[in-house]
Amino acid sequence: MIDDAQSLIEKLGLQRLEGEGGFYRKIITHRKGSEILGGTIYYLITPQSFSSLHWLPTEELWYFLQGSPLQQLILYPDGRHSLALLGPVDHQQSPVTIVPGGCFQGTKLLGNEGYALCATTMCPPYDPKSYIQGTKDLLADYPACKVLKDFLSEDMQ
Repeated sequence: MIDDAQSLIEKLGLQRLEGEGGFYRKIITHRKGSEILGGTIYYLITPQSFSSLHWLPTEELWYFLQGSPLQQLILYPDGRHSLALLGPVDHQQSPVTIVPGGCFQGTKLLGNEGYALCATTMCPPYDPKSYIQGTKDLLADYPACKVLKDFLSEDMQ
């Protein structure tokens, strides 16, 4: 197992994901004939580059592959929020999480050290026109969520 984030970035050909953060590479486009049904990417999170809060219209499945455990914040349209743990089964985390469409979501390392390599799948595939970056305005909409600020990118706090 590769135990260094920089080695994984090089070996997997990952690129920095501007806006949201993290490093990614599209690995599969799911098709039925010529119709594109979905897409799967590798996604690498480090302490300096995590998946900051963002909104997508469709469900996204996250698969933990290796590294350190993650915490995943989901902000629901009705004002509720949840915090899931994504990571190795032997550490009492879930290896798969599902983020419902129409929610803001953010994912970062649980202990803020190490790295985590995941894969995510969206059907239909990611469309940059439907992406909305979370901003500090969410703090007023979710006052009961004490960790929300930790999931905003530094320039959005």
